[in-house]
Amino acid sequence: MKALSFYNIFDTAFRTVVLLFSLMLFAFIMAAGARSALAASLKSSAILTSDVLTVGDIFDNTGRNANYVLGPAPQPGKDMVLNTSTLLRIAMALDLQWQPSNSTDQIVVRRAATLIPASVVTAALTNTLRDKVVDANFTLDTGAMNLEMVLPHDMPATVDVTNASYNNRTGRFEATVSAPSAQNPIKQTTVAGTVRAMTSIPVLKSALRNGDIIGSTDIDMIDVYVSDIQPDILLKQDDVIGMTPRRMAVAGKMLRATEIQAPQLVSRGENVTIVFKEGPLRLTASGKAMQNGAKGDIIRVVNTHSNRPIDGIVNGSREVIVQQ
Repeated sequence: MKALSFYNIFDTAFRTVVLLFSLMLFAFIMAAGARSALAASLKSSAILTSDVLTVGDIFDNTGRNANYVLGPAPQPGKDMVLNTSTLLRIAMALDLQWQPSNSTDQIVVRRAATLIPASVVTAALTNTLRDKVVDANFTLDTGAMNLEMVLPHDMPATVDVTNASYNNRTGRFEATVSAPSAQNPIKQTTVAGTVRAMTSIPVLKSALRNGDIIGSTDIDMIDVYVSDIQPDILLKQDDVIGMTPRRMAVAGKMLRATEIQAPQLVSRGENVTIVFKEGPLRLTASGKAMQNGAKGDIIRVVNTHSNRPIDGIVNGSREVIVQQ
């Protein structure tokens, strides 16, 4: 009887110990799970719309620390990189359950912004100066000045130009650019530079050589600065069409008067048609050219019927006109 009683007591105690151990193990597992569930995680990136950087901007699962201010946000449109060591210091200071996955963990914090590109600013300046500049076609040279403007993210991408002045003699201009408007100048800058007049001139679409006759389909019109045009540069299509390069003419390059010539329509020694004109009267005769000639050149030919030399004007291929 005593042995049975001892066995019952031992069994009860053993069961109690096992139960307590199981409860402790369960509690440990639950605590570990809760701790894991509450662990902070690093965000992949952060885009800020406010003036300050908070813990919640860079970490998830930060609890009451989410609104803790770490410092000022970057300027609108600018970035700030927080590397592994900086993130660890933040986590340790605030007792966040976070560890880096490797030594390259980082986050890029960007301040949201409205970007006004330089092209928008240039277009606004050009429109304002158009009534002041004599030349209708022009561009603005502002040197190395960065015309891009950055505003807070909730501002419109607009600009106003005021106080514009222009000197026709020097080509210099100056103006005030305000964004998003002159009434609300969140950003304002003074822009100065030079107005550069432009004009369109003919250039070849592809390289041509002597003997190739330049036609209208061989020409492109390009805009160039007037100040870059030398006195002998050809300015009109009519100056080029029907001509031929003296040697090789390069595509896209301004053409000089000395680089092209009228094509040779008559060669020395070849048979030509002599056209005699006197008022409405037009007669033709056979002849032989004594000289080479391009359109408009005066050359000497010999009438093969009379064997008499005569001067005439080259009018076309193997054709010479004699005016009586």
